Amino acid sequence: MLDSRIGSPATRAQIIDADFDVSPYLAQLKAAGVRTIGRYYDRAYGTGIGESCYRHPLKTLTKAELTAIENAGLSVYVVFQHCGAQCVNFDLQNKETAEKGRKDAYAAIQLAHDLGQPADTPIYFAIDFDPYPGNGCGLPAERIWHSIDAYFDQVNEVLGGTRWQVGVYGAGITCQRLKASGKAKYFWLSSSLGHLGSPEFFNAGQWHLFQNVIEIKRSYARNTIDTDLANPAAPYFGQWTSHGSTTPHNPAVAADILASRAFVKKGCVIAPTSGNEKPRAASKAVRFNSTCRILTPEINGHFGVSLTEDDAIEGYVHGSDLVLGGLLRNAPASAESKGRCFSP
Repeated sequence: MLDSRIGSPATRAQIIDADFDVSPYLAQLKAAGVRTIGRYYDRAYGTGIGESCYRHPLKTLTKAELTAIENAGLSVYVVFQHCGAQCVNFDLQNKETAEKGRKDAYAAIQLAHDLGQPADTPIYFAIDFDPYPGNGCGLPAERIWHSIDAYFDQVNEVLGGTRWQVGVYGAGITCQRLKASGKAKYFWLSSSLGHLGSPEFFNAGQWHLFQNVIEIKRSYARNTIDTDLANPAAPYFGQWTSHGSTTPHNPAVAADILASRAFVKKGCVIAPTSGNEKPRAASKAVRFNSTCRILTPEINGHFGVSLTEDDAIEGYVHGSDLVLGGLLRNAPASAESKGRCFSP
């Protein structure tokens, strides 16, 4: 891992996703190395269960924004999300949410048609929660899975008569079950590696996209962005323009991007001194995300890292507090991401 890839502009994240109109920021994003942008499909909101949740007023991709993205030489991929962060909003036994899959799918294909989304490209559908009782989900396990399965049965029923493919965004166990059942063909693994089955699905290499760092603040944008990484074994993950599906990302570059990052064990980032010369002991260790971008060779046992996919060193981590060897097939199990930090 300690080679020319470390800290190189060539290993900047090439994929982001955002829940707002990115048109004003395309020059900055492109200059930062971004090639593909994940954007949202959604539908009109009603009232009551399944209809009340936060959404950015500019969440849904529009034709004007798509044209701006295309004119900048970039591509998009899309995810449909409508109050997708709570399991009760998918409950098949509640008449208010029992038809959610059909409602979402019909809205998705209308947008895909209006925006000129090409044939055979996927629409990811978001299951943005840990599908496990007690993990913020008040439904029993069998009811959670029954509802998710029924949701994707409805999505496939609607999309089956169209030219578009079905993808899923969610936890590892959600992706794994839908892959096994054939109800989804594209898999975008959420950043929450503590979710059920996520380390296992990541390490099996069955994903197309991995959302590695979320809620990143950049000086030029009012809202936060997330960065995503492509699987070198699946460099086409559904990116397109209205002129057609686009060239897959370079698998060798995708491999280098993964190799120049590491999983951080819990609570082990140490603040740098001013000037970023060497690490110092911190009164309180900090850790913001599950991965970091390696920016320096080893310095007294530590590596300079960015926690926000930036080019600047934001902290130092001792080698024993990293899972070295790059990200690919290297996600730690939950039990490994615990314990005390190595003192500098």
